[in-house]
Order: sequence, then C-alpha cells, then structure tokens
Amino acid sequence: MEDCQGPAALSAGQSRALATSATRELGWGLRAVRAEFAGWRTRALAIPDPLIRRHALEALGDERPLLDGAALFWILPDRRRPELLRLLVAFQTLANFHDHTSERAGRGAGASPGSSMRAFLEVVDVDRPLTSYYGDGPAAPDGGYLHALAQTCRVGCATLPHYREARGLLVQQARRARSLDLEHDRDPRRRADRLKRLAAREFGAVTEPAWWELTAGASSLLTAIVLLALAADEHTDDDDLRRAVGAYTWVASVSSLLDNYIDQVEDATSGAHNYFACYPTSEVAVDRIAVLIDRALPEVGALRNGKRHLVIVASMTAMYLTTERARSRPLRSSTEALAASGGTLTGLLIPIVRAWRIACRQHAA
Repeated sequence: MEDCQGPAALSAGQSRALATSATRELGWGLRAVRAEFAGWRTRALAIPDPLIRRHALEALGDERPLLDGAALFWILPDRRRPELLRLLVAFQTLANFHDHTSERAGRGAGASPGSSMRAFLEVVDVDRPLTSYYGDGPAAPDGGYLHALAQTCRVGCATLPHYREARGLLVQQARRARSLDLEHDRDPRRRADRLKRLAAREFGAVTEPAWWELTAGASSLLTAIVLLALAADEHTDDDDLRRAVGAYTWVASVSSLLDNYIDQVEDATSGAHNYFACYPTSEVAVDRIAVLIDRALPEVGALRNGKRHLVIVASMTAMYLTTERARSRPLRSSTEALAASGGTLTGLLIPIVRAWRIACRQHAA
C-alpha cells in the first residue's frame, strides 16, 4: 500500500524508483559524466587564449556538481541513452560558461562569446545557423572549444526522437533564460525593471510564482534540461512536454532560490545580485522557498514517471543543502527547516549526497 504522507514520502513505489535510479547512476551515470567532464577539461586546457582558458576552467571547476545534477535527468527515459547523457553534460557545461562570463561582463570585465544568452538559442534550435561562437578550427582564440560544445548540443538535439515536438518549447526556454544576462546588471533599479518586463513578456499575467521567482527559475535552464530528457523517450507525447514545462517552472524557481540561499552572505559582501533582496527579510525568503518546494513536489509527482521526477527534485534539494555554506552556523537551522520541507525522500538523500561530496571533494559548490 502506498504511503500517504505526501508526494515525497518514501512509499514502496518511491523506494523502487529510487533504487532503479541509483542503480543507473552508480552503475553508469556518474562514471560517464566523469569521462565527459575529463574530455571537456582537456579541451579547455588546450585553449590558446589564456583569459578564455582561465574562464573555461573556472566555469568547469566552480559548478562541477551541476553537471551531475543535469546528467541525473537521463534517468527519465525508460532505457539508458548514452547520447542523452553526453548532450546533458555539454549543455550544462556551456550553460556554466555563459553564467560565468555573463557575471564577468556584468562586473564590467568585458564581453566574450559566452556573455550573452542570445547565443544559446542556436544551441537548442538546430534550424538556426551556428554563428554566435568562435569558429571550430584551431586558429580560433578558444581553439574551437565553445563551438564544439554548441555543436555537440545541436547534434544531440537532432538525434532526440521527439526533438521536433520539443523544439518550440526549448526555444521558449532559451529565450526566457536571457534573464541571466539581466541579473548581472549592476544598477538595481534598472535590473529590476528589465527583469519585470521580461517576466511580463514571457510569462504574461502569471503572478504565482512571483515575477522575480519566475525570472530566477528561467535563468537556471532547468526546464530546458527536462525537455531534452523527455524528448529522448520514445513514449513522450506533446502533453508530457507541456505538463513538464508547467511543473518545472516551480522546480526551477526552487533551484535558483536555493542557489541564492547558499550565496546570500557572499553576495551581500561582494554587492552581487541576489534574489533574496526581493523579499522583506531572509527569513521570509526561506519560508517562501519551503512553500515553493511544497508546490513543486506534487506538480512533478503528477507527471508520467512522476516518482523518477521526485528523485531528481529531492536530489537537487539535497545537493544545495549539503554545501558547506548551507551547513554553516548562520544557516544551519533554516537549512534543517528546508530539508524537512522536502519530505522523507530528501531527508534520506541528504546523507547520501553529503557522502558523495566528501568522496568527490565537492563541498563548496
């Protein structure tokens, strides 16, 4: 009999989904991600331009856990697809580079081919020419690194069984992710105004989540990632894709706000933008994240293969809540409250993810 303590309760069915997902990840996934990461790092080390090389290596190192997080979505299709995992790693690697260089451009440190999210439209839309990155030859300043990442994504997209059905939604999510560029505007009033306009343009009259929660989630590209994973499954239909966008709008907001949660002290010191400033107090923001988690869990649980989606969301929550900053003394009590809001499944995964961090030396990110 299924447990009735909420969508993230550890029912018999959820336990089976967790065991199946863990088997796929431990048996194949993590090892394959390490191999893909090593390949891209080797290419980054060979970048001729020293500044681009440094930024590429920083983006690879600073956000390493996000690669495993993105690759976890390969548990959604019924059968293993190594080509999907390769696509997800390349996609997240390029997204991390965009985030890193966009933040750098926001600090006035100069633009680069990865500093504008407009280029990302070419990554998910194979009908567009690939023109926004350096060329693919060794004469390019980056040695073809960015072009190779983008091309790997495009080839991966083109081979997805349901790419054509997902294409319009992927383009929509890439367009919405331009919020990442706007987040790094150093003028607070102009930044808020531009983000509000983007939210109004892209989400219309939606008021729940709030506009800043929507733009925060859009910048994560998490909804695009789930679309890629679902497009790899032969059983996916248009309704699956549409419903996933709705559900993961909530999940993406949770993801970005948890990222801001663990960065709030550092961002306050550096003066960097943090979405916690949109709330009256940090305590209100934490309470709001708990509400969003409470809304996100039943949304993803109601999707086809919902128990696999719940494993992903619980793992994502556990990933953020096991960082050194989340477990530091100032945040410890609120971290425990957020962990409790994630349900039994999240509580079970927290010590497992913490052990993984120790084994892989991924404490901070």
